[in-house]
Amino acid sequence: MKPKLILFDVNETLLDLKPLARRINTTLSNNLAFDLWFSSLLHYSLVETTTGNHEDFSKIAKATFEMTALKFKKVVPEEEIESILGLIKKLPPHPDTVEALQVLKQKGFRMAALTNGNPTVAQEQLAFAEIKQFFERIFSVDEAGAFKPNPKPYIFVLDQLKVKPQETMMVAAHGWDITGARRAGLQTAFIARDGKFKYPLAEAPTFDCKDLKDLVKRLS
Repeated sequence: MKPKLILFDVNETLLDLKPLARRINTTLSNNLAFDLWFSSLLHYSLVETTTGNHEDFSKIAKATFEMTALKFKKVVPEEEIESILGLIKKLPPHPDTVEALQVLKQKGFRMAALTNGNPTVAQEQLAFAEIKQFFERIFSVDEAGAFKPNPKPYIFVLDQLKVKPQETMMVAAHGWDITGARRAGLQTAFIARDGKFKYPLAEAPTFDCKDLKDLVKRLS
């Protein structure tokens, strides 16, 4: 079934995190620093959800950055941490993002975004990348009180936009996001960004795409 609504993850799916990765790796003097920090960020966001709490994603980002810095025996001043993590608001879109969104919009698909980030950051990110205008709504998991891949955020979007799970496709470059969306009943499209892989134990995505241009072809 062709989806009525296409729901996009933001970070790494639409936006390129490489500028932030380079800054973190340089600051902590290790090429694995960004990957470790980002994994910790996702891990502790899930800790918040599974323990029945919900903390601001930006605060978790700062806390896990401090933890990651200690792993590399670094103490980074608070103002520098804020400067580094502030780059999340100034990320460029991936080269295929704008054209793909334009084509999907022209084809009449409803589009929305769903991010683990807080509402203010999400709005600033998509405005900076000049892609905000493509989306009917920009959702933060804060509205559902649980981080992806908990089913609550996906279901919240469906309720807000009055669409059924089978009429909605979640597009993401993260195996965990695809897993959560599938278990909430959505169609899914995995985008194989560099270094991103599907979760082998999860149900296969509806579409397994090399990039967003590939997704557009499959939906045409």
